[in-house]
Amino acid sequence: MTAAFDDVDAVVHAAEGYLAAGDFWRAESVVGTALGAHPNQPRLLTLFARVKLGQGDHAAAANSAHAALSVAPDDEYAMRVYSHALEQQGRIPEALTVAWRTATTHPHSHLAHHTYARMLSDARRPVEAMTAVNEALRLNPEDVDALNLRGDIRVALGELDAAEADYRHALQLNPRDASVVHNLATLEHRRGRRWSAVRGFVVAERLDPRFGDVVRRNVGVVVSGVLRRSAWVVLLVTIAVVATYNIGEDGGTTVIPRIVAGVGAVLLVVMSIPVLRNVPGPMLTSILRQHKILVVRVLQVLAAVVLGAVTAVVGALTVPGVAAGFLLLSVPVVMIVGAVTDERVW
Repeated sequence: MTAAFDDVDAVVHAAEGYLAAGDFWRAESVVGTALGAHPNQPRLLTLFARVKLGQGDHAAAANSAHAALSVAPDDEYAMRVYSHALEQQGRIPEALTVAWRTATTHPHSHLAHHTYARMLSDARRPVEAMTAVNEALRLNPEDVDALNLRGDIRVALGELDAAEADYRHALQLNPRDASVVHNLATLEHRRGRRWSAVRGFVVAERLDPRFGDVVRRNVGVVVSGVLRRSAWVVLLVTIAVVATYNIGEDGGTTVIPRIVAGVGAVLLVVMSIPVLRNVPGPMLTSILRQHKILVVRVLQVLAAVVLGAVTAVVGALTVPGVAAGFLLLSVPVVMIVGAVTDERVW
């Protein structure tokens, strides 16, 4: 893709294409060359600021956007880019001031109000952010990003039902918006709807692989919770198996501990089914690879299922009894280590 450097529209079009493709070097080359011929062109200066934002050079981005505003002080696009560059530098008060001035200078721009609302939300000022985002939605009621943002703000305010309504409205407008799907799933998890949340997280990653890391982290929290609860059942099963062996050695009746061992084994299988049903195999493998202590917990569950089932069916046997003794000793150790490290082991 080439562009005549004296044709600003052509340069902007070419650079926008490179930016969309993530090719910041080519975008910088095109815009930088054009700026050599038009050093005070505000559109080019603003576009160069965007390129620098993409490259992570926030100081250069702020300088370029500021230069654009020195030529066109009320240019809305340049103001929004400048406020974002300031924000990325950590200059939050200045960024908020510029965003506020953008919204007041351009009161009919839903993007100006949306930008100001997002910055207020990120600055943990949800009440003011709600006022700004409501204005953005008044100007553009079908803005999916604004609905998503208002859902986030309502979560911060504790208005969970209203937040869910905003997320679902946004999904009606764009069912493939990964950010909205992920935020709704996060809300579902917060409300205790674990498996609905997991299904949402999985869909979000499928829609946008960039959510992969955060999705695996969130799903890992759910899987870890299931395994932590399973540990108590594993403990019960191992005690029942050991009791069956000891009572059998003494010639006593083992009916009750065998029943406990069998019921516990079945309960562990039932607790594991939602994980296997809702978490894709590759994702589960990746989660276990990142948190080896969860692998240990899974092995403990599998061992307890086998030992419990064998004991329930056959009765007192030496090998299951001895194996259950070792498992009984390992479960509290793993529980303590998991609690201390929050499952972040290996």
